Amino acid sequence: MLRATTSTRPATPACLARSPVSSRRLHVRAQTNVFEEVGSAQITENQLQAQRYVAMNRFQTQGGGAPARFEQRWANRPSRLAKLKGFKYFSLLRRVPVEEGGELNLEDGEPNYTSFTIWDDKSGFDEWRKGDAFKEAHGGGTIFGFVDMLVNSLQTLKGAPKPAFYDCLIPISMPLTGDDVPLAPGGWREVEADGKNTLDSDCFVAMNRFSVPVENCEAFEKRWASRDSKLEDCSGFRFFTLMRRDAPPGAADDSFNYVSTTVWKDRASFMAWRESTAFQRAHGASKEDTGKDAAAAPPPPLFSKPPSVACYEGVLMLTTEQGA
Repeated sequence: MLRATTSTRPATPACLARSPVSSRRLHVRAQTNVFEEVGSAQITENQLQAQRYVAMNRFQTQGGGAPARFEQRWANRPSRLAKLKGFKYFSLLRRVPVEEGGELNLEDGEPNYTSFTIWDDKSGFDEWRKGDAFKEAHGGGTIFGFVDMLVNSLQTLKGAPKPAFYDCLIPISMPLTGDDVPLAPGGWREVEADGKNTLDSDCFVAMNRFSVPVENCEAFEKRWASRDSKLEDCSGFRFFTLMRRDAPPGAADDSFNYVSTTVWKDRASFMAWRESTAFQRAHGASKEDTGKDAAAAPPPPLFSKPPSVACYEGVLMLTTEQGA
């Protein structure tokens, strides 16, 4: 039996519904439906329950100095995100090559930045998106602030941002010491951003994206839940989750309805794990399969096409001592 997650969508703010800047009507219309897929996923009673909620927004910047200006805009935006009820983690993710020193080759239209926010549950996210804090961070709730945000976006971005929302499954989070929790006295980082140089990274994030047919979703989640990863024993490990797209079957705009996401202290920690026995264990048989014939062939893949890896450096990171 399928069940749909529910959510009450707020009325579109007046500043989003109409704009005096006619040349930007298409962009404004795109903004009115940013929460359309929230609560639209249909899951069976045998699938895993969400334990966190993830909101992402994907951006493609223009060339030249646009990335540094984009990061400056984020660094200087008014926000009190870390002070909000239900907040767990934030980072602005900057796409980087999988291999250090490699070349980043993205398909046309593929985003090179992603805002990544983890909430304790969907209710905290809903409270944020309907409240004053959302307006403050997106133009201040006035038409002048919104138009200023649009103008800045037109100078740095290619096209409109693309939001995506996820149920957070099987979260594994490490508590952090005080030194690993960035200071954010007002709920946002105080970072010097000159608009000419990109920001220093705070973390490294590895994602593996999967396209799973609806008939395989239960088995796919079960296989991940039974994996023997031992991530908690790895130096530099911060957080893991399997993210399930909060969208109807087949509706994910990038075709990926599951994303495994691991946050590390830095790239060196990620590389050390990738070369360890823990990596081999995590990518071998599951705990459920361990007692079976060792000579048997590995279980067949449950996805419809090969997974796609994406790696990022995280900047402007916000979190708590409890971790994500």
